[in-house]
Amino acid sequence: MTHESQKEVTVAIRLGLMINIFLAILKLSFGLWGNAQALISDGLNSASDILVSLMILVVLKHATKKPDYDHPYGHEKYEGLAYFVLGIVFFVTAVLISYDTVVAIIDHIAKPGTVEGPHVFTVFVSIVALIVKFVLFRYYRYIGKKYHHPTIHADAKNHLLDVYATSFSVVGLTIAQFGLVYFDDIAALIIAIFIFRLAIQIIIESTSFLTDQAPSKEEIKAIYGVILSIEGVLNVDDLKVRKHMTQRYVDVEIAVRSTHTLDHAHKIAETVHHKVEDVFPDVIHCMVHVNPEKNL
Repeated sequence: MTHESQKEVTVAIRLGLMINIFLAILKLSFGLWGNAQALISDGLNSASDILVSLMILVVLKHATKKPDYDHPYGHEKYEGLAYFVLGIVFFVTAVLISYDTVVAIIDHIAKPGTVEGPHVFTVFVSIVALIVKFVLFRYYRYIGKKYHHPTIHADAKNHLLDVYATSFSVVGLTIAQFGLVYFDDIAALIIAIFIFRLAIQIIIESTSFLTDQAPSKEEIKAIYGVILSIEGVLNVDDLKVRKHMTQRYVDVEIAVRSTHTLDHAHKIAETVHHKVEDVFPDVIHCMVHVNPEKNL
């Protein structure tokens, strides 16, 4: 990541942090004052977003460091670790919201007609939060696509989820104004389900980053085809590709004529090395091992 891109990503995270602090205070304050369970749940979601933004800011300083003696492959996987923790935070948030909502529903059933519905003003607060979150989502999606930044991309998904969640909050609070108080709790439960789903997606994806999972079969097949098309390569004996966050490492064994000189075989390997890295910009390094052709 260049200095310019790192600066823009950092600005985006700080902006998101300030907005999430504002939204958490807004939602929780009016949710508690206006007796709106959906708004309180949405506020807890925004509070978890604050922790996420702070974590990303801290990790980003380490993830963008240059390779050193202890980390010759760079520090990018710190970002993968942050991505994983982000998923855990969302999972815990979903569990807490679900618990509070179920307790509220049980209370409504035990004491029907005694629970006060949400104040009408909470509907307008939810609409304001919805607009702010939608703008923030579009901004994060733009930054994530521009710099192919996995954590920003994940946070953009989170903001999109917040848009859906707050939309349900608006609907639930609006219906609750007509005496159907249960819809406030139903909206809160739907918010928890959305957060839980996002948490599982992020945990699965971050695990693939941290465990050197191979990319898609289509991507491997494309790399295989390019290598085999190079003059002098008789066969691809072995090909391994692993993810390094948004980038790739390639290890390949090629077969060449056993009659070639060492210098000639080296030039073929060097051609494979440069060709793969040129055709596939996401490949950080292509390691090539040369085998003599197998005479059957």
